[in-house]
Amino acid sequence: MPRLVGQRSNTGANITVMIILVAIFGVFLEYFGVIDIVPGFGREGRYFQLKIQPTNEQVTGQPNQ
Repeated sequence: MPRLVGQRSNTGANITVMIILVAIFGVFLEYFGVIDIVPGFGREGRYFQLKIQPTNEQVTGQPNQ
């Protein structure tokens, strides 16, 4: 059985790969509209439909004057 004394760890490569994977996942989420960091980037339709905020007219039932 070989001895592992004196061998270097591969931590730098592992961290680099992890950063690249997180970046790809972030771009994927941005493209499909799950997050919206960059306005105008991604598909036209959103992955999650946004709730419509009620206007003053809908809440009070009276038109704005």
